[in-house]
Amino acid sequence: MYDNIVLIGFMGSGKTSVGKSLARQLYKDFMDVDSIIEAEQNSSITDLFEKKGEAYFRSLEQKCINELTQKTGQIIATGGGLPIYSSIPEKSLIINIDADFDVILDRLSAKERNKRPLLQDESRARALFDQRIDTYREQAHFSVDANQKIPVFIHLIYDFILDQRVL
Repeated sequence: MYDNIVLIGFMGSGKTSVGKSLARQLYKDFMDVDSIIEAEQNSSITDLFEKKGEAYFRSLEQKCINELTQKTGQIIATGGGLPIYSSIPEKSLIINIDADFDVILDRLSAKERNKRPLLQDESRARALFDQRIDTYREQAHFSVDANQKIPVFIHLIYDFILDQRVL
């Protein structure tokens, strides 16, 4: 049995949108690691990286996921780097939102791309995606093909959760 559902995947893959939708459908709380860190630090993720460094930010991510998973029955969206640099508690059902890099770029508006500094250099972002994709797939209990229409793959996740009798 799992205590929480944790969504992982590359930045812009839809973890927050999917998480909000699943939380509504399952009548569960939705928590977003990046949003929590930004609120607690009164700073954007970009500013935290620039002013305090990546190591500081990664320590905040680990602390946040550890605190969140003390409670149960939540849908939790992580930042794209959390599964790479932090550990997710074992009693979490990990679902990978597995979208191709080009699909992610196509879905993001210019405004959303601008909020993600790593996407400003597309070749660097693609290399980062290639580095991380196998780790996402290895850590996940379930990977959903997120290259299809969003409502379709949200439904697939919902069915998987119900089939597993999670939460």
